[in-house]
Amino acid sequence: MNDAQLRCFHVAATEGSITRAAARLGISQPTVSSQIKILEEGYGVQLFRRVGRTIELTDFGIHLKAVTERLYAAQEEARELLVGHQNLSKGHLRIGAVGPYHVLPVLQELRLRYPEVTFSLRVGNSAAIFEAMSRYDIDIGIMADLKPGDSKLHIQLLRRDEIAVLVHRDHPFAERECVSRAELVGETIIIREPGSVTRSAFLNALVAADLAMPRFLDIESREATKEAVACGFGIAPVLRSEAGEDRRCVLVPIEPPAPFFDEYVACSRELVRTPLIKAFLEAASKVCDRRTSANEHRLRC
Repeated sequence: MNDAQLRCFHVAATEGSITRAAARLGISQPTVSSQIKILEEGYGVQLFRRVGRTIELTDFGIHLKAVTERLYAAQEEARELLVGHQNLSKGHLRIGAVGPYHVLPVLQELRLRYPEVTFSLRVGNSAAIFEAMSRYDIDIGIMADLKPGDSKLHIQLLRRDEIAVLVHRDHPFAERECVSRAELVGETIIIREPGSVTRSAFLNALVAADLAMPRFLDIESREATKEAVACGFGIAPVLRSEAGEDRRCVLVPIEPPAPFFDEYVACSRELVRTPLIKAFLEAASKVCDRRTSANEHRLRC
């Protein structure tokens, strides 16, 4: 067995495709297939089953993939140390997030302490970020809909955000201090696409209150949702921190307890002690503490 054979297996297993594995490794498909075949024949095992044009792991392949994940995570940790992360004088972080708004303050905090650190940022939905993190394509994932308890992950809270409703300035709700969930049922609700965390949290709040579903107007982007409100098509549940400023609109709180969602920072437990990851997590904790203090002050006011 050599590293080329094992790496071809590992990448094919994580990608679920010989074609994608070849593209990721920068070699031909026959080379990937040949390396895997040599590995299988050398040890008398079957690692994959072909299903149509795709491949799937055998039970033995699943066990081997768990081993190679640990192996390449350890190699990555060693590489991080060897290229200078131990002193944090330089380094590069690969980050995935559901949006740029709340990770950038963490990176700003990190670069105040370590200005030579660089980063790349991938934006996608929570499922895509989780998958990229499980393949070790990114070092840090920032996502919602993540429940602490996964033994393979280090998870810490980054922020908790309340949902309020954005209304046109001429809407009757615009002069209100808050609105109840029941009052929302009679409105046209401009809402993000299925899969949106804001949408899920808002609908769950209506279901929890045993309320009928209102009329919905589905719009895919955050910006288009706000513009639809400004044009008078309805009202929209939005995160307080992402409401922005628009003279045409007013943000109105939902009667307590307001619906909310939590967003987390996550990384592999195998990487959590590497100096650069540790520094990022410390920066995230500092930003989270500042936000918590600001929210407590706002509630007192």
